[in-house]
Amino acid sequence: MQISPALIPIDKLNSSQTTSLTDEFKNSLEAIRSRHSKELVIALCGAVGAGVKRLKSCVFNELKAANYHVVHIRLSDLIAETTVNSDEIKQLNGYPRYKKLQDLGDELRKDHSNSIIAELGIRKIAHIRNNLLSSGEVNGKAVKTTKKIAYIVDQIKHHEEIELFQEVYRKNFYLIGLLRTQNEREKNLREEGITNNFEIAKLIERDRNSNDKHGQHVEKAIQKSDYFIRNLDELEKLSLSIKRLINLIHDVGNVTPKRDEKGLFSAYSASLSSACLSRQVGAAIMDKHGNIIATGCNDVPQFKGGLYNADGNYDKRCYNKSGCQNDKHKIQLKNQIKEILKDEGIKNPAEIANKIFNNSKAKSLIEYSRAVHAEMDAIISLARCEGSSSLGKTLYCTTYPCHNCARHIVAAGIERVIYIKAYEKSLAMDLHGDSICHVDNKSDNKLLFQNFEGVSPLRYAEFFIYKREKKDELGNVNTYELPSSTQVEPHQLDCYVDYELKVIAFVDRSVGEVKS
Repeated sequence: MQISPALIPIDKLNSSQTTSLTDEFKNSLEAIRSRHSKELVIALCGAVGAGVKRLKSCVFNELKAANYHVVHIRLSDLIAETTVNSDEIKQLNGYPRYKKLQDLGDELRKDHSNSIIAELGIRKIAHIRNNLLSSGEVNGKAVKTTKKIAYIVDQIKHHEEIELFQEVYRKNFYLIGLLRTQNEREKNLREEGITNNFEIAKLIERDRNSNDKHGQHVEKAIQKSDYFIRNLDELEKLSLSIKRLINLIHDVGNVTPKRDEKGLFSAYSASLSSACLSRQVGAAIMDKHGNIIATGCNDVPQFKGGLYNADGNYDKRCYNKSGCQNDKHKIQLKNQIKEILKDEGIKNPAEIANKIFNNSKAKSLIEYSRAVHAEMDAIISLARCEGSSSLGKTLYCTTYPCHNCARHIVAAGIERVIYIKAYEKSLAMDLHGDSICHVDNKSDNKLLFQNFEGVSPLRYAEFFIYKREKKDELGNVNTYELPSSTQVEPHQLDCYVDYELKVIAFVDRSVGEVKS
């Protein structure tokens, strides 16, 4: 029986079938590329009240225009369906609905794992694929397809859910993060009929960063986005932003990086030079013409300026010494607290000292670190260059600046800071609210700290590198249309041993079997 290359159960793929498939292609490379997946899994992530419903509609419409069969996977329905009264839960509205789903989600993660809701979504995708292409039953046999099918996963609430989707779908998975100010989210929730300010505040804080590790952690999850969309109230602008993403995925339209994307990628690239044992942070400073004039990362300073690096013969960074000094000094502080309690005759001094340390700001101390922070490294690097100035510049950093860096950024005359990752230890706004503002309280007389919007640095090279011929032999521009295009960085349907069989089949057909 001839087996279509568009639908092959993995356990049925053997050498004889591989040979029949190779008859359709000129060479093994063409045969292997025919087995690239054309499916997309696009997940949405946004804080409660952010307007993800409208985002979902835009994504749906743009994918349909790109000739995909589009399927909507609503994770809240899958959560409800784990209970006996799922229909009643689905009928709830307003605060009771949000709270019930938050409670159920927390219970599921606590009883199973933090990725359980992603597991429900993945199972749903497999069932839908099987319904579209075969018997509809998921019976341990993988059904594969080279058809253009897109699954919209609505919506992610925990970072471990993202990690599972990324592990399963690899390059076929994209996460869109929708960023809205708290004022806008509160307004949207009121429009949904939630008028109690206490209930609104409770929903927003629990959704942002639950005290329970099994709860919702949208703030951490959204930082893993492949594409960020910020504060788009106009439907037309939102649609254009989504269209740009879909074009990038398919390498259609000669899309190039925007200024903020270029700046944040430079900051991310700089972060890779850091050998800090805690985290890698990068920063970049851009002038008004869009030129990167300085970069920096978090690491240990060296004599005569700059930081220790891989090119030096004398490298005294923390990994070459006795470890993280910040952690060591915080342990000393904890021990000092324990000794004071012991001298005062307090029972269980070690237990009490741990409790004091872990539930106070002492745990968040960063001042004992040997590292110059990335933002400071960038500013100092600029200061070492004659004729350069930080006045009126934009600073890009992979993480929200700490309060120590924030005061120096203000003093340096920087006018705008763009960041991706949140940093809960930072007291920048508490200490310097007179000089710093967020979008919520935007002021022409203050330094603006703003969420990044656009392509994540992690996808930057993948999206903007040339993958298809941009001109023909006569120098004319090649035009590619979305309906006939597939993603240009797809994941493969088969594993490498399956592709070995394809290559072997071509070799055997061309030059005969290898003699032992």
